[in-house]
Amino acid sequence: MKNTFLILCVIAIISSCKKETPTGTDKETTTLSTAQRLANTAGLKSWNEVEEIKFSFNVGKSGKTVLTRNWTWNPKTNNVQLIALGDTINYKRHSKLDSLQISSDRAFINDVYWLIPEFKLVWDQGTTITEKKSQMAPISKDTLDMISILYNKEGGYTPGDAYDIYYDANHKFKEWAYRRGNDSTPSMITTFEKFETIAGFTFATDHRSPDGATSINFTDIEITKTK
Repeated sequence: MKNTFLILCVIAIISSCKKETPTGTDKETTTLSTAQRLANTAGLKSWNEVEEIKFSFNVGKSGKTVLTRNWTWNPKTNNVQLIALGDTINYKRHSKLDSLQISSDRAFINDVYWLIPEFKLVWDQGTTITEKKSQMAPISKDTLDMISILYNKEGGYTPGDAYDIYYDANHKFKEWAYRRGNDSTPSMITTFEKFETIAGFTFATDHRSPDGATSINFTDIEITKTK
């Protein structure tokens, strides 16, 4: 990959985060959309039970961890805590934030997108979703179905971006390609690996660049549900 990959993988997901509605599933209909099935496979139906989620977002390069952000998030109250580089930052999402908190929230949106991209297919507004069957995945070259999400040109940090997500017959994400500004050439491609099921939610805890040298991975995932 180009030298820009490490920067892209950290900021790419920030670019297309729009208004969020993390309220679990909508009222069920007879026929679920592909996006809903993908999200349900990852555990979306139980999201309303989550009181708190903790996780560490890590970036690895050539076998060394070069960035770690530790998060504590209460989705019901929108309270967030970030611990990184020896600093602790607390804030309440969707409230008035100072410049440091805004920067932290951008990182939070990025890291959450990597953790639960399946849910973003359902939560995010201002998007267009399209589907294609039997597409060649860019890394493995496997034949997989593809769902694409395109963010509109208004709102967000850098609007107009797109993601092509390749998934298997079990509705698990296997690879994705990020296309800045809906360009035909991907700016970033990674795998989805090392799936773990925690408190009823399934996460891909590792993402690898095509050459395997760069990793976006998650550790220390803890979920507290309503008792």
